[in-house]
Amino acid sequence: MGTVYRVLARKYRPTTLKELVGQEILAQTLTHSIENNRLPHAFLLHGIRGVGKTTTARIIARALNCIGSDGKGGMTADPCGVCTSCVGISEDRHLDVIEMDAASRTGVDDIREVIESSRYKAVTGRYKIFIIDEVHMLSKSAFNALLKTLEEPPPHVKFIFATTELRKIPETILSRCMRFDLKRIEPLALIEHLKLIASKENYQVEEEGLAFLARAADGSLRDALSLLDQAIALTGQEGTGGSISALTVRSMLGLSDRGRLFTLLSFLFKGDIEASLKIIHEMVTDGGDPVVIMQDILDLVYWLTCLKTVPGLQSNAVWPAADRTQGMEIVAPLNVPILTRAWQVLLKGFEEVSHSPSPAQALDMVLIRLCYMAEMPLLNDLIESFKGGNKQTLTPSTPRPVATAPIINEKPSEAFPLPASFEEMVKLLERAEPLLSGNLVHYVSLVSYKPGDLTIRLAENAPSSFVQQLQLALKKITKQDWKINLSQEEGQGTLKQQKQKEKESAQQQILEHPVVASVKEAFPGTTVTFIE
Repeated sequence: MGTVYRVLARKYRPTTLKELVGQEILAQTLTHSIENNRLPHAFLLHGIRGVGKTTTARIIARALNCIGSDGKGGMTADPCGVCTSCVGISEDRHLDVIEMDAASRTGVDDIREVIESSRYKAVTGRYKIFIIDEVHMLSKSAFNALLKTLEEPPPHVKFIFATTELRKIPETILSRCMRFDLKRIEPLALIEHLKLIASKENYQVEEEGLAFLARAADGSLRDALSLLDQAIALTGQEGTGGSISALTVRSMLGLSDRGRLFTLLSFLFKGDIEASLKIIHEMVTDGGDPVVIMQDILDLVYWLTCLKTVPGLQSNAVWPAADRTQGMEIVAPLNVPILTRAWQVLLKGFEEVSHSPSPAQALDMVLIRLCYMAEMPLLNDLIESFKGGNKQTLTPSTPRPVATAPIINEKPSEAFPLPASFEEMVKLLERAEPLLSGNLVHYVSLVSYKPGDLTIRLAENAPSSFVQQLQLALKKITKQDWKINLSQEEGQGTLKQQKQKEKESAQQQILEHPVVASVKEAFPGTTVTFIE
């Protein structure tokens, strides 16, 4: 009988803290804790699937129970791997390291067994260690049963919890544990590790293929190794070594043809409907799923937007060099608002394609919509183009004009004639200085007015610098000095007060109208409400 094949994720599982990939801070913290004997009685390891929670728990168990190759060693952050404790833990047969899957053993009775077992000292190891995986799956009663033991455990007991759902764990449990967050593994770290493992297996993977695997793994080392396993199996050269092409990896992952996607996007941003539909029909005919294609286009637009806003991504090895070159060619004539508008259209279109009875048709309609929108200028560009009477035609790629609109819709150097009345002066200021005009309406009571000479009474709550601001604004508009006098006379009242009086007078006239009077007489107790 031949040897049983071990998948790469198990074959190359880390056995020491130094071997953990992408978890340097975690390894450093645990190393210092072990070396200084500052160990909590309960560890909580949190992170997404495949980043090394269970592996880290077993490494901690080895570190705490390692006795060295000579059998006389103590706790160490770098377990020997050859003593009876290290070998027993690695082979899942150590009497004092008990692993429990909370997903299948969720009840209070299971936890009672753990509590009962914790009363007895370790048989062969230094500590009795309970590793509970997916601890968030425990029932409420199971958590409650664990509380007292977790708070005051026997000195020979250590608990190690692993979870992907931190929010489902009660606060009373969290507060009794030392928490360690295992982060997603960076794509570059994944690429380097995949390259190392592939070389150990006598395989060479193209750089572009490694990038595909790293992005598909989404920060999970186990997923990345499982995908590498699949790519090796797909080559049909198991155990003999060989080369794995990017095309093989792309076909295995079901990714769209990147070259055609870039070409499609270039046509979409140019508004070329015929060319865009031709490419998308070819992709669908070749077996592409419209929903997957929409997702790929969304991902690519997101990356292009990042590429436009963060030029440093041009050297990011996570994306193949060909992708970066084509991406820069596409985004060069575009601006960020164009890209974000395309993202919004595609995001809405993704929902339509996902729920449409005919996804292919829905995909066509989304792309047609995007092509038409590509020919439309942005709203801000339209607003800027009409400022100052400038009605130039704008395209999406036209650089935005600098906003240098004058105070009013006239030439800045043109002087306005002196207003003949106070009301005309207020209207002139409405166009040039809306805020100052509002203060005039609310806080100024006119005493007398002559063109260039103004006597007013200010309200107590008027701004302290109002007179100076008014003089400057009037001089700027009329190119003449103004004389503004302050008076204590009542004057005509503010424009707001005058308007209110006119309103009240008009309402009174309505109330005194014969028709209204007859209605009130016919229906005693009737009230009149004015709707503005």
